[in-house]
Amino acid sequence: MRPWTRRFWWTVEGVAFAIVIAPFFVIPADAAVRAFAAVGRWGLPLAPAARRIRENLAMVRPSLQPRRITREVGDNFGRVLAEYIRMPDFAARSERRHARGVEHLRQAAAAGRGVVVVSAHFGNWEAVRLAARDAGVDVGILYRAFNNPLFDAMSIWRIRAAGEPVLHKGRQGGRGLLGALKRGGVVMVLLDQRSGGDPLIAFLGREAETATAVAALAQRTGAALIPAFAQRRADGLSFDVTFEPPLPPGDPISVTGAINDRFSAWVDAAPGQWFWLHHRWKRRKVRAR
Repeated sequence: MRPWTRRFWWTVEGVAFAIVIAPFFVIPADAAVRAFAAVGRWGLPLAPAARRIRENLAMVRPSLQPRRITREVGDNFGRVLAEYIRMPDFAARSERRHARGVEHLRQAAAAGRGVVVVSAHFGNWEAVRLAARDAGVDVGILYRAFNNPLFDAMSIWRIRAAGEPVLHKGRQGGRGLLGALKRGGVVMVLLDQRSGGDPLIAFLGREAETATAVAALAQRTGAALIPAFAQRRADGLSFDVTFEPPLPPGDPISVTGAINDRFSAWVDAAPGQWFWLHHRWKRRKVRAR
């Protein structure tokens, strides 16, 4: 696709999305979250992505009911999207974030060697950063920018509302992460997605290509690695946020394995709150020589 054609379609997509979400800025925030949840709950089972959820479940958790999990994933995905759209309202409701283990984060941050909060696309990870801010610790994030720059522009200020710095994944973001840790900063990294070509490490009992760069960076800098997650409560609007003790230091492979073990435990506790939409267990094909 030519550059001007790509820019044209990016503009069309961005404007269309802005028009669709515009009504949700004038209704109460909780109503917007519930509306998006309903769309996700009933719409995702009808979408092509539902097949990916079924395939993932068949590989690692065949005992779970695909239809139920798909509805729950759609419900949570819709809520997360609405919470991003209404980020100022979401951020302001600190009484809905019930945090425990904050002392682990505070102690690690006070040590001055930097902290990487490792989390996953589970519940709403932004509730983790907001709960940290509630406790007086600002947590940035390393995230993958949207392909459509208009979507990214609409999203970036919402992401920043939960904490700074906000770093794009890639070489520049990696340098930014290193710099933040050297300054004693705290940054969240979501490590549950596939990283093609990286080592195979067990996740939910099945080997998956998993990035070890963050564990290697922590080993190099002495930064603490703190697993943290926000599990959505039954009301659909509030969260139990948990900051776990820092992971023991070790080589990148073993530490990343420990991270995957923590993620697996979270998913098994509430499988409908993890985004089963990723190609998590896909492997890069090796060409025959």
